[in-house]
Amino acid sequence: MEGQVRGLQQMIENGRYCVDVSHQTDAVIAALRRVQSDMLRDHMQALVQAVIAGDLPEAERRRLADEMSRLVAKVV
Repeated sequence: MEGQVRGLQQMIENGRYCVDVSHQTDAVIAALRRVQSDMLRDHMQALVQAVIAGDLPEAERRRLADEMSRLVAKVV
């Protein structure tokens, strides 16, 4: 991803054709979305496991559920 961003920066500095820059921008955004999706998936899995195991008090479960709802709404 870092290489993609550097490549995008270089394209802009070199005055590359805007459609090419747009395609590279889409690739960078897609990579960031994958990172975000993987992170949220892992976080939700951990939350569900903790709830099933009964490791969290009710208030904490509600707080985390609200947090996840806000994150999912933001992503979607």
